[in-house]
Amino acid sequence: MAITAAALGSLLTTQADYNYYIQQQIFWTNKYDANSAKLEEQVKYETKWESAFDKAMDGEKECKVRGQVFVQKDAGTVSEAQARRYADAAASQYNEELSLELADLDIEYDTMKTMYDTLVQELQGQKDSQKTLVGTCAQDTGLLNQ
Repeated sequence: MAITAAALGSLLTTQADYNYYIQQQIFWTNKYDANSAKLEEQVKYETKWESAFDKAMDGEKECKVRGQVFVQKDAGTVSEAQARRYADAAASQYNEELSLELADLDIEYDTMKTMYDTLVQELQGQKDSQKTLVGTCAQDTGLLNQ
């Protein structure tokens, strides 16, 4: 009977750990998903910014945003500062610092999410084996036959 109680105690402890890790898994998955959406948006804006910068550096097309001309058509040599100003105006939503921060957070959140995914899987296996042990111990004591 004592071994059954000990096995049941271990199972309950594992179940509590499992519940905690499930909560953490959900928390980090939600943070990862939210951050990924923001990062994806910044990547889209970065692509738009780079495209605008390249267009301005070519100097072959007129580059204007909201009526303001940044580069005249067939301007010849275009300074990098002019191209940056045009790209900044064309893709005003792009924030390089935010993009870098989101990329760092993406790595951190993915690491935490992966860690808790692994822990949940390990504890699920441990929980299943402990359930089997509790069932076996309870049968051996005759508790399940009553």
